[in-house]
Amino acid sequence: MDEALAVNFQPWRPADRDAGLALFDSNVPKYFAEQERQDFLDHVDVLPGPYFLLMDAGDSPVGCGGYAREKDRPGSAALCWGMIRGDRHGQGLGDALLRFRLDQIAVDPAFHEVRIETSQFSRGFFARYGFVPTRQVVDGFAPGIDLIAMTLDLAAYRARRT
Repeated sequence: MDEALAVNFQPWRPADRDAGLALFDSNVPKYFAEQERQDFLDHVDVLPGPYFLLMDAGDSPVGCGGYAREKDRPGSAALCWGMIRGDRHGQGLGDALLRFRLDQIAVDPAFHEVRIETSQFSRGFFARYGFVPTRQVVDGFAPGIDLIAMTLDLAAYRARRT
């Protein structure tokens, strides 16, 4: 439980699919393109790693996100499909979700970096945590939504936590 925000995280269950779709849809078209909807469903239907639902104090779903070990880079964790309900942006929920996932990853000594593919709209958010852009593809997700690949040195994150 994140006491400052009175939120909690629960492991994703198949029954959370509709809640996840509502979260996804609340972020279309600014943060996700409609055509990414099936990619999101494919991800949550066959999870490659831990995935969580973020619940507010009233036990309503307000976010979701997870991570997975990258197959071709064993020391890398990839953040997967993190999102906050569109009408709840700017309330610290994204920070809570990101910190929770990074803290989960940081306890595994096998990981040395965290990677994400995000958009130009979220790039600054991740940069605040030390993520560094490594690649940009204009319209990489959809027209008007660039793909920004970013990496976080996990040793630096671990050092900041202590």
